[in-house]
Amino acid sequence: MMKTLTFSFCFALLSTTASMAQYLPLGAITSWADGYVVTTENDTIRGKVRVNTMVNDAPASIVVRLTDDKKVTFKGEKLRLVTQDIPKFAYTTGAIPREREQIVFERVPNPRKDGKTALLERLSHPGKITLYFDANGWKKNAEYTFGNFTIATNPKDLSFVVVKDQTNARIVKKGTFDDEHEALFGDCPAFVQKFPAATRRDWKRFGDLVESYNQTCVVGVAVN
Repeated sequence: MMKTLTFSFCFALLSTTASMAQYLPLGAITSWADGYVVTTENDTIRGKVRVNTMVNDAPASIVVRLTDDKKVTFKGEKLRLVTQDIPKFAYTTGAIPREREQIVFERVPNPRKDGKTALLERLSHPGKITLYFDANGWKKNAEYTFGNFTIATNPKDLSFVVVKDQTNARIVKKGTFDDEHEALFGDCPAFVQKFPAATRRDWKRFGDLVESYNQTCVVGVAVN
């Protein structure tokens, strides 16, 4: 499991595969960071956001410091969205792509909990298909500390919680990727024509395939 450090946050590297970098978990920021939360009652509270405690790599307690310095604490179960801006100093290692500007936890169905909703870290751009961090499917063989960060190297396996149409959630990993191809992409003939099947060799570009699907089948093209 990923560890969240005080005055720091965690991120992972998948060897040197740049295309996958934006789809890797960074973990919650436990120091103050600009951001906002959205409650289950759809109220938005902006300010400095700090994740106080984590359970199974999901925020369990969140503190928001308002502009008047007042602090408000929320339990994770009372929130449907937690957003924190990534501090500029974090990019100096070169491991975090500049296009990643925020860490977002979103309440979505979790297949590992019989479809009950949970706050999961969103790893891709939101779309018809969205990828989330699957804490139980992340295996690592080494860790080392660098400055304020704990960096995980060479994951043995990586799986995603994949949510389609905001309601249909499933676990997708390398060993099942080819079997999931039809369920994920089969409703878009334009995409299937370009990528008629998936194999284990395509696993490292899974995030890119999802992004291509979202652009091909949603932006300007009707899904059949």
